[in-house]
Amino acid sequence: MKHKEQVLYIVGALILAGVLYFGFDNYPSSTKALEKSRALNAKEYDLASYGAEAKAGLKEEDTKHLETLEAQLHHTNEDSVKTELQKQLSGYWFQLKDPIMAGLYAGEVASREGTATAWAIAGTTYASGLSKDLEQKKKVFLREQAIAAFENAISLDPGAIDHRVNQALCYIEFPLADEPMKGIQMLVELSNKYPDSAVPPFHLARLAVQTGQYERAQTRIEQALALDPTNARAACLGIEIYTALNKHEEAKALEAVCAG
Repeated sequence: MKHKEQVLYIVGALILAGVLYFGFDNYPSSTKALEKSRALNAKEYDLASYGAEAKAGLKEEDTKHLETLEAQLHHTNEDSVKTELQKQLSGYWFQLKDPIMAGLYAGEVASREGTATAWAIAGTTYASGLSKDLEQKKKVFLREQAIAAFENAISLDPGAIDHRVNQALCYIEFPLADEPMKGIQMLVELSNKYPDSAVPPFHLARLAVQTGQYERAQTRIEQALALDPTNARAACLGIEIYTALNKHEEAKALEAVCAG
């Protein structure tokens, strides 16, 4: 399944973090009301009700391909075949840039397979829509589904930090109205709880860069590089940070690792 490569959220680091430090008072009141009321009904976005809306406006060949896969899914009784068809449907919807439909089918696969990996893929599929220009209620749905999927992955594989980091990144990408700092707080807690993992400090460094806090970013990226000195992404981020701080010798020392 291509999702693992295409939407691995922890690797992609789809973070737009400035909102976490500035402009909390301007958080849309409509979004606060939406989150508090819990009026968002999951049935509005189930495969049966949302599928027809999602297909509206698609090219004829795309609609025909989807309907062919759906017909095959409807007529098979073999679990393995159903799972494979659901994966294909999820992947095709992902290519069509519809994270809700892609996520719904990925969730069906995860429910059938019952593995941490399958739930993590479902989570990353939903989370891929959090940076898109979608209406608020869709993004609330995507965030809640992603968080729930990662929670399932955590329950099945509690020792893996990746699922916990991905969950924190969901809150960072689309913050809660009443807890806008929740994602950052989760990353800090993970950094303390898993001191041997370079992943939380790497993302904390990225967040600091996004908000122009380069000295804080330096502290975090040095922590990450000390734990994983051969990580090319961390090295490239380190070069960006050192360059901004006019520490050119330190930046140059990371060039070979960054080049990979």
